[in-house]
Order: sequence, then structure tokens, then C-alpha cells
Amino acid sequence: MKFLRLLFAAVSSAVCLSGCLQIEKIVKLKPDGSGTIEETLVMSKETAARLKQMAASFGKPAGGKKGAAPDSGLLNEKALREEADTMGAGVKFVSAKKIDTDKSEGFTAVFSFADIDKLKLDQNPGSALSSIGGAKGSPAELEIAMPQSKAAPKPQSDEAQAVAMQAMQQIFKDMKITIAVEVHGSITETNAQYRDGSRVTLMEMDFNKLLSNPEKLKELAKGNPQSLQESKALLKGLDGVKIESAPGVTVKFE
Repeated sequence: MKFLRLLFAAVSSAVCLSGCLQIEKIVKLKPDGSGTIEETLVMSKETAARLKQMAASFGKPAGGKKGAAPDSGLLNEKALREEADTMGAGVKFVSAKKIDTDKSEGFTAVFSFADIDKLKLDQNPGSALSSIGGAKGSPAELEIAMPQSKAAPKPQSDEAQAVAMQAMQQIFKDMKITIAVEVHGSITETNAQYRDGSRVTLMEMDFNKLLSNPEKLKELAKGNPQSLQESKALLKGLDGVKIESAPGVTVKFE
């Protein structure tokens, strides 16, 4: 078995960037347990400028640690190599490509790993925190343990709801987050809710879809969910939102 534990504390760490953030993290897995992680981060020019200004005030280039080479915009290869060192034994930085359009900038980075058992992933949009382990087989089998909250929902007062809705409008504008696993070969069996060919999507959220639905937004603010699973129930039926509901996802492939 292979175990992939995803910690979706993601959205909260993006708050300081005030929205306009698109994050995609795709784990591409081979039957022998090796594979790659493709990580893409894109944000608006305005948000990137604010981030660079904040980083400069601390003596750092955006996307890097103090003393790191500034590279180009948000892309900092030294910082990405340091990130690879935190992702587990055998994880290596492979390449990175700058993304630069009229309205946005960012990068796509590729990391490789030799053994998924040793891989540690961070589902934080800004960096990483997940653990993986398992063994190989024929057909290969991947098990994904989805996080479950033990905390009960904490309904908010009308005043708190109003504040939450205003904050969400500012923070989540244009934000998109995708986390998925893509296997090399054909999926022979899976209980995943969102499967497309060889890809299983664990979370995909287009926050503009939520922001364009005032009733759903109000319902979310009122319910004050403590986990993605609770959020899923509140967001049921909303186009642009996919959150795996099973506590454990199994994928067999060859």
C-alpha cells in the first residue's frame, strides 16, 4: 500500500496575499513508487508587487530566503532547491519555468522523487506539509487518507458573518486551488469521486464561483466550517468546487 496524507490547511496561509492566487500541485506517480511533483503558483501583478515589497522589507527576495539570489520575479531556484530538501529523502529539484503575462506572474517547478514512501508534501499553497508511505505491488495500489476534522462547526453571529463575508470577498477573489494525483498507466479500480482518465482530483476550488453566489457565500460564513469536509457539505451543488468526500481513496493502476 502507499499512503498519501494531505493536510489542507492551505487556504489560511494564502490570506496574507489578499487573493489573486492560483495554486496547482500534481503528484505524478509511477507503478514502481517513483515520480514527480509539478507545482504551479500564479498571482496577479499587483499581488506579486506587494509580496516583493514585503519580502524586501525583511531583506529577502520574493520566493526566497535572506541571501538568496533574486533570480527573476517570484521564481527563485535556490529557494526551490531548499524546498526539495524539506520534501523527504531522495527528492530533487529538476527544473522551473517562469510564467509572465500582462496581468499575472509566477512559475511552474518540477521535483522528482525515487520513493513515494519517503515523500513529504505540504498542501499549504505557499509551501508544504503532508506525509506519504507504502509499498509497491502489481497492480500498484495507492491509498490516500483524507483529513477529517474532530472539531464541531461553530456557527457565527450575524455581525461575525458580515465581517467574514467581506473578508472572503477580498481574500478569495480570483483564487483557484487544485490538488491532484496522476498515475502513469491505467486506473483499474478506484473509489475516487473525481476521476478523469489517469488523474484523481482531491480538491479543486474556483473561488470566483463561490463569490458569485451570495446565498452560498452567506451559508458558508454562517456555518463557519472547521474542515474541508464540512465545507463540502455547505458547497454541495456549486459549480467549480470539487472536494473528495471519502475518508480514504484507493487507486489501483498498472
